[in-house]
Amino acid sequence: MSVPSYDSNTNSREMDKFSENGFCTLPRRPKSSMITIHTIVFEKGIGKKSLGFSIVGGHDSPKGQMGIFVKTVFPSGQAAIDGKLQEGDEIFTVNGLNMQGLSHAEAISVFKAIKNGQVVLHIGRRAATKKMALMSKSCNDLEKLE
Repeated sequence: MSVPSYDSNTNSREMDKFSENGFCTLPRRPKSSMITIHTIVFEKGIGKKSLGFSIVGGHDSPKGQMGIFVKTVFPSGQAAIDGKLQEGDEIFTVNGLNMQGLSHAEAISVFKAIKNGQVVLHIGRRAATKKMALMSKSCNDLEKLE
């Protein structure tokens, strides 16, 4: 059984072939191609609140090789109080150390090795565009997209 390919000239009747069996084989687009870079500084040491976030990803991720991302920002930590770090941000460097290509455990170790002083993060954030927010994820609505 062959699956038809999609290009920008495919009409809505042809698109019905994609969804008639209840699945869609179109490639997923990234949420946004625009990335903004931010520098965020926290402080570790005696009497300081925890950094207050968890991470996910790494070259050994169950979802495949990927960068290190902020999974959760906890309400009581420095990240929530500061408000600059957001869930979904990709962490590029920690105190100048490149996080790309590290396993999840190695990334955790980078943070744990910092006992006192500044924790400087360089992060990337994908900016959601208004057009992207309005796009449907259903194969049946593809003819409405431009």
